[in-house]
This record gives sequence, structure tokens and C-alpha cells, in this order.
Amino acid sequence: MNLYMKKITADFKETDEWQKINNNAFPKEECMEIEQIIQLIDENIFEVWAFYDKEQFVGYCAMVTDEKTAYIFFLAIDSEKRSIGYGGQGLSLIKKQYSDCQVVVDLEAIEEEAPNITQRKTRRKFYLRNGFFETSYYLKYRGMEMEVLCADENFNKDIFQQLLDNVTIENENYLLYKK
Repeated sequence: MNLYMKKITADFKETDEWQKINNNAFPKEECMEIEQIIQLIDENIFEVWAFYDKEQFVGYCAMVTDEKTAYIFFLAIDSEKRSIGYGGQGLSLIKKQYSDCQVVVDLEAIEEEAPNITQRKTRRKFYLRNGFFETSYYLKYRGMEMEVLCADENFNKDIFQQLLDNVTIENENYLLYKK
């Protein structure tokens, strides 16, 4: 395995594979169409990175960044290539690429009655196993509650809030709160 990242631009050639990975990775209420992600790239809101193993496209991450925070909005690996280390290596590459930043991710909060509770718990364990820490903070948007994790043990809520205050996607407000 020789994973590397390459920036995705509007002329990305593997859109069909990207769409497949995107559709398989996220619940419908969280999923964003590729055309919309490309628009956010064009508007300089998202930075999107493709993950490749040699020349094979295996996944992507979409991020919102500023000089202090790198917020992983989406991270997805091809469903046929999961559980063999691509996700963990991808996170390592992200942390290296944004080593001067606080790297933050959100994921669906653990709600025992949720229909995908097993998937939620698996995702959470994945991030904790790969160097992310609990922050005790949550985000609310699109009517969903998302738990916030950080690659830095000392999460700086204020600099993350500054990033959120400067991001507008689909006219959504991002409410950050502590539980």
C-alpha cells in the first residue's frame, strides 16, 4: 500500500467512481452531491483531496480550512477497500498536510435508538483508534447532532468556532455546544 493525496479540481476525471464512493459512504441526510462539492471547490469553500494507492483512486476527503483549523467535512473510502488501512493512512496524510492546524472531524452522535447505531459506533472507534480525541462538544446542523472529535488532545473551541462562523454551506448554521 502506497497511499498519497492529490487535490481534486473541477476537471477531476474519476467523477463516476467518486460519486459511487460518496453515495455508499454516507446516510442520505448527510450526503452531498458531487456537483455541489465541485461548486464548493470553485467557491474556495472546500479543499478536496483524492486518495490514491499507486494509480488507483480509493477515496477522498473534503475539508474546510483556515490558518488554524482543518475541519474534515467528509472522509470516505471505497466500500470494497475498507478495513485494510486506507482510512487510517488517509487520516495520517491529512494530519501531516495540516500539521500547523487543529484537525477536527464530526460524526453522527451515538444514539442507541438510531437505525445505524452499529455503523455510528464503528466510525467513532475508527477515529479514536486513529489518534482523535473526544472534545465533549457537539454540532447541530441539518437537524442532526454530530459529535466533534479532534486530533489534538487540547481542542480549541474558539478557533473552531471562528472557522464555523466563516462557513456558509446551503445557508446552514452550525451550532457548536458542549454536553
